[in-house]
Amino acid sequence: MIALGPGSRLDVAHLVVRREDEDEFVVGDPATGTFVVVPEVGARLVELFAAGHTVAEAADEVERETGEPIDALDFAEVLVDSGIIADRPPGGGRSWSVSRLPARLVRPLFGRVAWTLYAGCLVATGVMFLTEPSLLPTYEDTFLFPDVVLSLIVTNIVVIALTVVHEIWHALAGAAVGVPSQLRLERRGIFPVLETDLSGLWALPPERRYSPFLAGMAIDCVMLFGAVAPRFAWSRGWLDISPSFARLLAMVVFSQVAKLAFQTLAYLRTDMYLVMATATGCRNLHQITRLSVKRLVRMLSPAEAAILRDAHARDLRVARWYRLLYLSGLVWMAWFFLHFFLPSAKVVFGWAAGVLLGAPPGSAYWWEGIGLLIFALLNVTLPLGVTVRNWLRGRRAAAGAAS
Repeated sequence: MIALGPGSRLDVAHLVVRREDEDEFVVGDPATGTFVVVPEVGARLVELFAAGHTVAEAADEVERETGEPIDALDFAEVLVDSGIIADRPPGGGRSWSVSRLPARLVRPLFGRVAWTLYAGCLVATGVMFLTEPSLLPTYEDTFLFPDVVLSLIVTNIVVIALTVVHEIWHALAGAAVGVPSQLRLERRGIFPVLETDLSGLWALPPERRYSPFLAGMAIDCVMLFGAVAPRFAWSRGWLDISPSFARLLAMVVFSQVAKLAFQTLAYLRTDMYLVMATATGCRNLHQITRLSVKRLVRMLSPAEAAILRDAHARDLRVARWYRLLYLSGLVWMAWFFLHFFLPSAKVVFGWAAGVLLGAPPGSAYWWEGIGLLIFALLNVTLPLGVTVRNWLRGRRAAAGAAS
């Protein structure tokens, strides 16, 4: 714990300061992704701390410049409490990650030529879907083999691999602009997801954030094109591929289409949400939109009402039309659940029930049914587990703040 006083000198060399609005600045540590919004006088204090002034000296300097007294010690304590200033061990002690690659090695992946390729893959795939609608995915595409267990194992392995590629591309795009990242498990709606934490992007100007935000969807478009094109050529008789490989490609198409559609959901904090929040200059668009929608159907709690009352005018203005996208996302999620998730679950649980009721207990076939049932329950309950984990973390954080 850092003990502060008027004579303290703060180590702020690692901090970045960027103007966010006319009278507000973002101050934070790109390495940890911790940022706070401060007024102009706060940004000036950080500048003075960086120049070697003590807390008292910085306060005196700001008072001379503005003609008004300032509590620099209180401001310094806010920086410490937020975690922006902390004891930093020599060398940092950070483990190697893909995001630490030199920017010059990965920057070509996100230049003009690369983005032209990404966009071309998306457009070409759309044309193939329009020309041959039978290539559009259905829930049956996840069942590659007559053996449901083998189908689910292969499908999940492929989906996990594609998801890792998606997240690695986010990390590479972050590395291209000098921002480190870390991978974590989160939940979006009914889905557990891997998420690349690129909080350090908020220290960059808005125009430099778009590439890392869109990088995952960009590589998804390439992989989707790579799965659709052979099937399109096969349907036209231009290419000869085996039916089993065609089914594997169909499963990849299903995965990538669902993933791209999911990223457009406005009511979740997905890639496109981050793009829109950056483009509109909003600070807390997700929560403000959610509360404005909630207020239409039920009374807000006093704390929620206070958040909405104190929200930035820009967030409130954008939320008026953004909540239409929010509601359409909820409708899409319900549609996906009814037309894809639920039918797939019926097949899996129905097959497992048939095996357990028909196979001799203890036989290899019976144990296969048990394994499938456990696997299916895990996929259904994992989102709930992530929700409970996040709730417990929130409770512990609230208890720690109150103590």
